[in-house]
Amino acid sequence: MKILIPSLIILLALQVNAQQNETPFQENNNHLRGEQLSYKIKYGWFKIGEADVTNDSQFHYINGEPHYKVNFNLRTVGWLKIFANLNLEFESYLNAKTFKPHRALRALREGKRENIQHDKFRYQDSIYVETYREDKDETRITTYPVEGPDFTDALGAYMYVRGQALNMEKNETLRFYIANRVFGFDLLPKKEESKKNQKHYELLFPPIKQFPRDKTSYAILDENRNIPLEVKLSTDNGNFYLLLDD
Repeated sequence: MKILIPSLIILLALQVNAQQNETPFQENNNHLRGEQLSYKIKYGWFKIGEADVTNDSQFHYINGEPHYKVNFNLRTVGWLKIFANLNLEFESYLNAKTFKPHRALRALREGKRENIQHDKFRYQDSIYVETYREDKDETRITTYPVEGPDFTDALGAYMYVRGQALNMEKNETLRFYIANRVFGFDLLPKKEESKKNQKHYELLFPPIKQFPRDKTSYAILDENRNIPLEVKLSTDNGNFYLLLDD
């Protein structure tokens, strides 16, 4: 089951796009506030989980700046609960102008065990992430360079896509912080694969063991509102799917 948890976590973050310039705040994104989307998660043909993504109906103002409050909850269902009764929650306060996180919560519960951590982000000469682990009652600070592709967390990446009507014509690269690591990958638009009212992207990961380059991962988005319709994550241990629930 070692591949299951990181694969389910990364499924959330594969609903992304990026650009190098700071994105402007758009008042016409009001449809995002108060929105809730539900997904089913499959391993091959088998349904193994359910997930919800919820955006608070109100802005939260931090240092005078409007922030989205976004929550993601994933849980295993059916027969899989016998072997891995998982409940994963993410919550982020995201700057409505840049989609960068101000603070975030990650809570992973597996049976009676739980791992809860709180992250705070500061953007100065470097990117500072202050992480507090409840189970260990300890705090540590990790730094990352400012230079490079856009930096956010998984929910920030998700909101970037939801809030911008992008017409991506070339590869885009993104760094996102999740589970105490920074992942980077490319999205490649595949116009020949896209169907009516949809956008199809191939997902290109760094050459790491879990995501071999000879297997194809992809994301399909609604063309009008950039709602993630389907994500396929191909791993060494099989294919995981995230599908919008009708």
